[in-house]
Amino acid sequence: MNDHKRKLDDVKKYVQGIAQRNDWKLNSNHEMFNDLTEGLMINFNRLGYYNCPCRDSQEDRNLDRDIICPCQYAKPDIEEFGHCYCALYFNKNFDFTQEISMIPERRPLSK
Repeated sequence: MNDHKRKLDDVKKYVQGIAQRNDWKLNSNHEMFNDLTEGLMINFNRLGYYNCPCRDSQEDRNLDRDIICPCQYAKPDIEEFGHCYCALYFNKNFDFTQEISMIPERRPLSK
């Protein structure tokens, strides 16, 4: 059981720190940003780790290691498509006037 619950402000600070360290920006759509950070908060409070809010958890930290936010696919997705799979993190030069497209799932199906 996870005794260290996170609040939404905690999660927002967490993702802001990740974005800053990686020279990324966060989704500028307030509603979408809040939905994604709320999903991370729910996952952390349920699982004890920041499981990607856009992917199903195996509810086992070792099996989910590749999809703990920021997932291991975020960097290549941002380099190739301008944003991560969830569209939480973006390349610092991303133009938010353009449409945010769906990108292919990099995670192997066998996970």
